Amino acid sequence: MKTYKIYTLGCKVNQYDSGKLSAQLQAAGLVMAGKQADLAIINSCAVTKTAMIKSGRMIRSAKKENPGAKIALIGCWVRASETKLAGVDFVIGGKEIIKQINRIMNYESGIRNKIQNPNNKNNKIIINSDKSRYFIKIQDGCEQFCSYCIIPYARGGLKSRGEAEVIGEVEQAVKAGYGEIVLSGIHLGLYGKESQLLYSVIPASEPPRKMRGGLRITRPYRTGTFGREPAMTNYYNGARDENLASLLKKLVKLKNLGRIRLSSIEITEVSDELIELIKNSGKICRQLHLPLQSGSDKILKLMNRPYDMNYFKNKIKQIRRVLPDMAITTDVIVGFPGESEKDFRATEKFIRQIKFSRLHVFPFSAQEKTSAAKMSGQVKEKIKKRRADLLRKLNLKLMADYKNKFKGRDLKIAVEQIKQNKVMGKTEYYFDVSADKKSLKNKNIRVGQIIKIKI
Repeated sequence: MKTYKIYTLGCKVNQYDSGKLSAQLQAAGLVMAGKQADLAIINSCAVTKTAMIKSGRMIRSAKKENPGAKIALIGCWVRASETKLAGVDFVIGGKEIIKQINRIMNYESGIRNKIQNPNNKNNKIIINSDKSRYFIKIQDGCEQFCSYCIIPYARGGLKSRGEAEVIGEVEQAVKAGYGEIVLSGIHLGLYGKESQLLYSVIPASEPPRKMRGGLRITRPYRTGTFGREPAMTNYYNGARDENLASLLKKLVKLKNLGRIRLSSIEITEVSDELIELIKNSGKICRQLHLPLQSGSDKILKLMNRPYDMNYFKNKIKQIRRVLPDMAITTDVIVGFPGESEKDFRATEKFIRQIKFSRLHVFPFSAQEKTSAAKMSGQVKEKIKKRRADLLRKLNLKLMADYKNKFKGRDLKIAVEQIKQNKVMGKTEYYFDVSADKKSLKNKNIRVGQIIKIKI
């Protein structure tokens, strides 16, 4: 076996994991296939029913494109689903990925180069990519147990990479020419927090209780055959005293670093320290992706989200008092079980009030292992589609209104594409712009570079 292909579904963390695995395979002597591969690896997603359907399609597509290949399945499907998939030769889970691929390689072709463990802290291979931004996974795992989400079971508990390891990889990415570094994680705002007392997990049989500030303590739900209902547990790990703000303070000091962006963070984890850090640093993008999911307190409670609408609104006001132009992007789920027309209209109204700069809209798609899949009040598909269409139409207006605020201003962009004398890129405020290359002072522009243009 000499060639491979990796097919990736799902989030930026999955993309990072695939890139890391690809680098390891190349280090062992394998070649990324241009056409047919000897080994096709599908890095699956299982976050929703729709994602699982896409994973199944990807397997069939990989089989068709690589008729002689062995098909290996990795990723969240392996850890979250008990369903066996047709067409898969090898199912590889978690920490066994490297070991099992070595077995496959040795069995198939006699190759003896041992692939390094990607979790080895001394392994500093930069992921091959032609993109303008470098996505780095700094955290994995989640313990929030939202009722619609399988990820805590698929990814496990909180796990953070050490600051020194992250800084070392970012330094290499900067040297490789990346202008923008995107910090990614499953629960990014809790980076380093497994080293501190976080919260108590309450058995699902107990009613939710209140924390200071009106925040609800996380409570896991029973999820079908998983049957996982932790006893009252406190989370400690005294090995490190690191958090997202402390990491950012070190990263912004790196020589030649262009800028840093946070991929997504819960609104309950936007601290005063983080807001001030963004304000005082010219290297942290003025954009926060803060998942809303619903604008109805009733639905948020059913989702087991750790905030209410009043908390969300007040935190946005606090952010905008300090950073008036801050781009606030968000995720919204429509058609969650029990969502009435009144609940949906409340969500729509709240979105207009907040004036998000961009929405990612998701019709509810029940992952069968979650408690949300078994809730009463399931919403019809045609109603979900109508509601999603309405919010996507609203999104186009919100994006245009926000972008128009910057007309006539000089902004910096990370160059993503240069095509037919047009330079295209993304601003620190997370909207796309283009400019005529002839109008720019610097003619020697490359993808990944940070340049200044007038909007």
